[in-house]
Order: sequence, then C-alpha cells, then structure tokens
Amino acid sequence: MNRVFYLFLAVGLSALPLQAQNVPTDVSAQEVVAIQAPEQPAAQAATSSVATSQAVEAQPAVQAGTSAPEGSSNPQEQAAAAKTARVVFNPKNQRDPTLSPDDVLLMEHREKQRLAALAAERKRQEEEARRRALEEEKKRAWELYLLKHPEAEVKNKIRIGGIVGQEVFIGSKIYTVGNTVYGARIVAVSPDSVVFSYKGRKFVRKIQL
Repeated sequence: MNRVFYLFLAVGLSALPLQAQNVPTDVSAQEVVAIQAPEQPAAQAATSSVATSQAVEAQPAVQAGTSAPEGSSNPQEQAAAAKTARVVFNPKNQRDPTLSPDDVLLMEHREKQRLAALAAERKRQEEEARRRALEEEKKRAWELYLLKHPEAEVKNKIRIGGIVGQEVFIGSKIYTVGNTVYGARIVAVSPDSVVFSYKGRKFVRKIQL
C-alpha cells in the first residue's frame, strides 16, 4: 500500500512545474519517484510479510466455519485450535486400566465362584420344586383313590389276629358280627376271613399272623 501511495504522490508531483518542486529540471519522473519514495527499512518489510502470511494461514479456518477459542486474538492460536483433532475414547474392552493383571485374575475367579453358587442354588430350588410337585401329585392321586375306594382309608388299619367261630380277634379285643372297627362294620365272619362294610363299600380282611 505504501508503494501505491508513493506512486500516486509521484504522479501528482510530476504534474507540477519542476521549479515549484525544487527539483532540477534535468531530473526525470522515474528519478522523482525514487527520490519521493525511498525504500522501506528491511525490518519493517519483514514485519509486513509475516503479518500477511499469518492472515493467509488463518483465513481457511474462518472460511471453513471453524470457530476459534473465545478470547483468543492471536491468528496462530486460532489456526492451531482449528487444526486440533477431536479425541474420542473408544477402548476395545471395558476393563479398568488402573487394575493390575493379578487384580483382574482375582476378580475373574470371584465372579466364577459367584456364578457357580448361583447355579447350585438354582438347581436346589428346581429339585425342591420338583419334589413338592411330586408330593402334590401323590396326594392328589390318593384323594382320588379314596373318593373311588373309601374303604381304603380303614382297610389297612384292621389286622385280624385270629378267628374263633363268629368271634374275631383284632388287636387285643374280640369282635363279632355287627360290631364296628375304625368305622367299618363287621357283616360276615368265615374261618379265615372277615367281611367289613365302610361307607357303602365292602372289603375282606384275612387272618394276618
């Protein structure tokens, strides 16, 4: 920009009479420009070149839509922030990096023990449920059997110890026809067996020595 300014200044001066400019008449326009526009110092030229290059480097970041950190006016800092890559933490496993190999081994061992204990408890509960289901099934079957054969409730309780004529020895007592044992009534006596009636159903018990 300084050179353009000096160029316009030189053109303006060249339009004036040479005598008004206190310039010798035998001096050309190019020499006037050289006189009026001396060369810039080397340090100033270098500073201007560095500022221009920094502005050019910072321009792509602004055009790309990358925002610089707030409060930063240094073009170099803005360019460095624009070029900084975003770091994403994406580990290959979920293991705590602060744990040592021994700690990991101990944790795995304890986890295996915990899983084994859970499996054993689950198996015990399944066996207990199976046992209860079996008992419920047996109870259900016995109740159905009693509904169809009510005499079975007392049949196995009666044990014939001996028979003499019409007298029947059951335990330590003597019974005859018409007597009742455990709710079952004696309806007939034979030399080796006794006929009972219980809830409308008859059954026979023989001598059991």
